[in-house]
Amino acid sequence: MNMRLSKLFLHLSGLLLLAVATACSTHSKPEISLVPDVLLATEDEQMLWQKSEQEQRAFESNGLIYTDKELEDYLNQVVANLKPEDAPADLVIRVKVIKNPYLNAFAYPNGMIYIHSGLLARMDNEAQLAAVLAHELTHCIRRHALQAFRKYRNQPAFLIAIQQTLLKSKGLQALAHSMGVTGAMAAISGYARELEAEADLVGYEWAVQAGYNPKEALSLFDQMLSDIAQVGHEEPFFFGSHPKIRQRAENLQKSPMPANIDIRATHKRSELFLAKLDTLLLDNARLDIRLGRFQIARGGVDKYLRIKPDDTRAYFLLGEIHRQRGHNNDAKKALSYYSRAITLDPSYAAPHKAIGLIHYKKGQRALAKKFFESCLQLSPDSSDQAYIRGYLKQCTLSEEG
Repeated sequence: MNMRLSKLFLHLSGLLLLAVATACSTHSKPEISLVPDVLLATEDEQMLWQKSEQEQRAFESNGLIYTDKELEDYLNQVVANLKPEDAPADLVIRVKVIKNPYLNAFAYPNGMIYIHSGLLARMDNEAQLAAVLAHELTHCIRRHALQAFRKYRNQPAFLIAIQQTLLKSKGLQALAHSMGVTGAMAAISGYARELEAEADLVGYEWAVQAGYNPKEALSLFDQMLSDIAQVGHEEPFFFGSHPKIRQRAENLQKSPMPANIDIRATHKRSELFLAKLDTLLLDNARLDIRLGRFQIARGGVDKYLRIKPDDTRAYFLLGEIHRQRGHNNDAKKALSYYSRAITLDPSYAAPHKAIGLIHYKKGQRALAKKFFESCLQLSPDSSDQAYIRGYLKQCTLSEEG
């Protein structure tokens, strides 16, 4: 661990220990909260809700939330349809999306459910979404966070170890800055085996009652296991762990499958699901490309193209996947996709720059100069114009030399 991460780890360790000590206190009174008194029967639960609110404010303030009001409204409509009639009336369930390509979803005790863009991008239909949300909804309604926290609050070393896993994983440092003890426990370890099994079984029942086909959840688990195999290692999160996903699949397989599911309604809702998800698929593919997860990024772009087959941004990203991966014949494939993007939208500057970079790398400076110049003409106020002008200068020097 480098010096910067070591300091961050020490800082987080101190915060975790402080959080545990605060929640274990039986003398201090909690600050005034918007938490409904009817839900908070004990002081440790009040402390836990307040800690959750603090962590959520951190999420909201540092750019981790994926902003798409239409998608967020849709997710909240789905979870509202799953909520059972006997759920506490004062428990408000909300769903938000985190900009992160890893497979994960987790719930805070106060009804806030976070789902990663990466997990949404792997889903094919609303039934799969409902399976995940019903699982997290069970955690909220059955007070699993409180039960788990009472079990682990005297084990600060365990909680710190959970937090440390975020610091060791590429692309997760931003989450490590924001996710405290409550979120880390839910996101990484889950709420203990017996509570996760309960969430699987109860969530399954709620999804079936809402009219969803539970077999779709098995398809989602298969897709997640395939993704883990592609990456070559497991992710640190609960939904990115091969043994945990396999256990969830086995739990579901033991449950009786309903015979009265309306397949036509399921298909109709799937079309709506993909329509709501379209922009996220490309945004999440960009995140996977940055992490070098090119095969998974390709899957997201291909899914998007099934919705919008003539979208220039999608073909540009296919070009980026091949250009940045750099395997044999990838440059030729990248040029083909970039050219397709330009054909669809000649005013789109990004593929011009990318083609210029490919020619520059090959030593074809005259061709590179042509595409760099067209990029600047199409987007003169581009944030990377200085970067492109630097390449143009090198191309000009090569011609003069």
